[in-house]
Amino acid sequence: MGAYNILKINAKCENCNVLFIDNIQFKFGDTWQNEYLIGEKIKWGRADIGVPGLNKVKVYGVSESDRCPVCRYLIAREYDIIIEKDIIEYITPLTNLEDYNFDEGNYSLL
Repeated sequence: MGAYNILKINAKCENCNVLFIDNIQFKFGDTWQNEYLIGEKIKWGRADIGVPGLNKVKVYGVSESDRCPVCRYLIAREYDIIIEKDIIEYITPLTNLEDYNFDEGNYSLL
């Protein structure tokens, strides 16, 4: 995936209901291993992907995990990360991979 950022989320296994922290890799903003939580503002710098201040974008994200750490159940791996005016608002499981089939495939305007 090259240089990327990490969104740390509280995930819940659909099988055993355990809560665990998952890291979601994404490329938007200054892509230099920056770590974020929901609600934080995207940093911009020299290794930028995207454009600062966009009204609303969805960013392709991929989980560093593929299984629950307790029961080993397969978990969602791909996500849409919703960012509004540089603030990470929320994530959802990926709805349509084709939305990212242009430019470098990292984000899509909403």
